[in-house]
Amino acid sequence: MKKNTFILGSIIAIAILFYPQSIIGKLTGSPGGKTGSPMDNSDCTSCHNIQGTTVTTTHISSNIPSNGYIPGNTYIITANLNASGPLGFEITCEENTSNTKTGTLFNTDPITTQLVNNGNAITHTTAGNSLNTWSFDWEAPSIGTGDITFYGAFIVAGYPIGSNTGDYLTLSTLSISEYTIPLAIGEFTKDKELLKVTDLLGRETNEKKQPLFYIYNDGTVEKRIIIE
Repeated sequence: MKKNTFILGSIIAIAILFYPQSIIGKLTGSPGGKTGSPMDNSDCTSCHNIQGTTVTTTHISSNIPSNGYIPGNTYIITANLNASGPLGFEITCEENTSNTKTGTLFNTDPITTQLVNNGNAITHTTAGNSLNTWSFDWEAPSIGTGDITFYGAFIVAGYPIGSNTGDYLTLSTLSISEYTIPLAIGEFTKDKELLKVTDLLGRETNEKKQPLFYIYNDGTVEKRIIIE
């Protein structure tokens, strides 16, 4: 009897030891420093049994204008993973010159997201791993920082869904330039088309030595006095 019990116990122990571990990561969120960024130099593979990896630029978006971020302004950053099942992420931001952390992250939904890595990154919470979209605020860094990049690591746990054999990793980036104010009036007007020149009464004229209004096709008006 004792022998049979020992054999049964051994079989159970071996089964547990060799049973496929599909999720060995953190359902409570990333420990931090796992975004795959140049400074982090690490991603989710240190915590997850990865069955596949893709690299994309489509999972991080923002409301930052196409002409770049304005230093000191605050913007909304959104992370999205078009998948189902337990999901997770971590995002950080680094400037492109020396790859140091830049900007300030603000956790706007503490129920589903949390700051990690000394506030330099944001990740999901236990409640957040049931979502596929997360948002947070980012305050742009000081003037002169230059181009920046958001780095994100996304996990689909139990991939492929149904077989539960491992996790799938997606590394995503979003690069943004700093908005630069034009240095000269000519840079404002180089793409404009002059429609007409009028005097103070709105009459078209080419006479000099009087106030003239230069009207452009983008709706702007310049007041000039030309003395030859």
